[in-house]
Order: sequence, then structure tokens, then C-alpha cells
Amino acid sequence: MILSSSWRISQLIQRRSDRKHRLQVVNMELNDLKTYGQNIADGGITIGEMMKTPTSMYTRQLFYMNNAAQYCQMNANMQMQQLMNTPYYQSMMAQQDPQVQQAYQQMLQQSFYKQAQQQFSKYEANLIHEKETAMEEEKQSIKEEIEAIEGELAAEKQEVSQSIKDFFGGNRA
Repeated sequence: MILSSSWRISQLIQRRSDRKHRLQVVNMELNDLKTYGQNIADGGITIGEMMKTPTSMYTRQLFYMNNAAQYCQMNANMQMQQLMNTPYYQSMMAQQDPQVQQAYQQMLQQSFYKQAQQQFSKYEANLIHEKETAMEEEKQSIKEEIEAIEGELAAEKQEVSQSIKDFFGGNRA
């Protein structure tokens, strides 16, 4: 009885250690994800934000930058094409000086690009939020599992202690 209980205690201690390690990993990943989320919150990523990016999120941030740039440029170009094809825009621009036209088009292009950047950032933020929620749920599940293990561990230790008292108490009587 004592040996089997001791073996079970050893298993529980190992399992608790494994779960605590997993909890630590989840916490680190969650912190890294939050840092990444802060970096992309405004849609763009500065060099300073890039330098502060956790190593685990660096590749994802590079992909974000690349995909965001492509999406934003394509979206801005498409919106500019649509706008330039409208009769109102064509008649308005026909009356303008070519330099004014170019400046106005650049301003519109930048505006469309920034709008697309914000859209892409919201999309990525939603993905991050979903992952964060899943990680928070896993974190809570691990904590509950650790509590259950510690409860079982305390019961097993109590049983071993009682078995030892019974065994030695029975020999002395």
C-alpha cells in the first residue's frame, strides 16, 4: 500500500510539474501575442516596434508587414481605379491643373492606403483576439487541473502518512 501510494505521489508530482511548465509556456506565449497585438494596433509597424517584437512573434510580424503592404497597395489602387472611372471625378479633374491633379491623386491614394491598413489591422486583431481567448481558456483549464492534482496529492500524502502511522503503531503495540 505504501509503495503504490508513493509511486502515485511521484506520478502526481511529475504531472503537476508538467502542467506548471505548460502554464508558464502559455503565459509567455500570451504575453508575446499581446505585445504583437500592440505593435500592429495602428496598422503599421515602426522600426522600434519591430525591435521590441518577441522572438516567437517575429516571423508572424514579418508576414503581417508583407501581407498588409500588398493588401493595402492593391486595395488603394483598386479604389483609385474605381474613383477615376466615375464621371464626376473625370469632369472635376479635367478642369484642374496637372500638378493639382497629381497632388490630389496622391492624397487620395494615401488615404485609401491608410483605410486599408486599418481594415487589415482589425482583421489581424480579430485573429489575435480569438487566439488570446483560446489561450486564456487553456490557461484556466491548466490552473483547474493543477488544483485537482494538488488536492489528489494532498490526499495521497495523507494516506501514506496514515499508513506509516498504522504500520509502525501496529508493531509497537
